[in-house]
Amino acid sequence: MTRFTCNDTPPDWCELRSFARHAPSLGHTATVIRSDVRARLLMTRGRCQVGTGPQSAVLRAGQYLDLPETLDSLTATATTNDAEFLWLCGTWGDHVAGCGIWTVMDDPDATDAGDPVDYPKRTRMDRHYHDYDEYWFVLEGSAVGVVGDTHHDVTAGDCLALPAGHPHDLPIVHETMRGAFFETTLRGAGRLGHLWEHTHGPAPRDPDRV
Repeated sequence: MTRFTCNDTPPDWCELRSFARHAPSLGHTATVIRSDVRARLLMTRGRCQVGTGPQSAVLRAGQYLDLPETLDSLTATATTNDAEFLWLCGTWGDHVAGCGIWTVMDDPDATDAGDPVDYPKRTRMDRHYHDYDEYWFVLEGSAVGVVGDTHHDVTAGDCLALPAGHPHDLPIVHETMRGAFFETTLRGAGRLGHLWEHTHGPAPRDPDRV
């Protein structure tokens, strides 16, 4: 199962072991607790004052903070009325690819620079693979995600786990999708970014990640 929610146990191969979405109201504070070796707060909308012990900083949408190994929790106080963040915990390594936020919408005139596909496609997302695992979090909207040859209907609250070396795509959006992504430990050749079989060679599918 590569599609799961915050209430499910991720597949065994996933370095992401849990996630939660928080949306504290203006002036209110959310306290989040480490549940695994690594923990990261990723702002997905608005702003929060994030406190780690005696330190604090304002984080805006798209910014993130890794919880220091010496701490087990942090606080996030909403400084805008639309504040929202993801709390990610897991076992990823020291060298990870990245994270961020994105919006994907239906576009019947979309062009595609990725690998050729034999299924309907109406977005500007390209079919590609990575040298690391990636996780797509659906915050709003609904879409169809493709992992290898399997199509998944995803909606708000879902996470889609994308194993290293497995081509993936988001070809159809039913309702404009606002989401986030998290790319974990570099593997294999350690290349960054979107890789295409027609340019970078066959995707090195990891048999442990199915």
